[in-house]
Amino acid sequence: MQLNKKLLAIIGKRIPAIYDVIPHGPQGGLARVALNPQPLPPHELGAAVADEFVRSAWVAERGGLDMKAVLSDLDDWCPTRPKIPKLPPWWGPLPPEPEPHPEWFVDYHLGFAARLSAIATGTRLDKTLDQVIDRSLIAIESVKL
Repeated sequence: MQLNKKLLAIIGKRIPAIYDVIPHGPQGGLARVALNPQPLPPHELGAAVADEFVRSAWVAERGGLDMKAVLSDLDDWCPTRPKIPKLPPWWGPLPPEPEPHPEWFVDYHLGFAARLSAIATGTRLDKTLDQVIDRSLIAIESVKL
């Protein structure tokens, strides 16, 4: 969305406080703020990936597509050991953690399964989500702590 600079200048003359929200004023437009890219904790990353999985599965179900295509991506997004997750391409590269958390794999799967367990669609998708939760629980149990 492009902000009209002329409109912003008119608003700024009437309400100068707008420049407290838009620091660069009408000449600078809205600059993108570069965030400090911090890696998500493993359980939060797992929960975020679960959200993407549910979104993909829901679209597939609503479109009348076979869930096998969505489930084939599951091994990339929520792999079993020793693979690491391949995140959705639209997320862009995430910075690696300097020192991997010792229980990273377990925490990732816990976040993934916990997020899925909080979702109830009331449709056929619930059966698929239950299967995926079971898959994550098996992956967690396979790790020797």
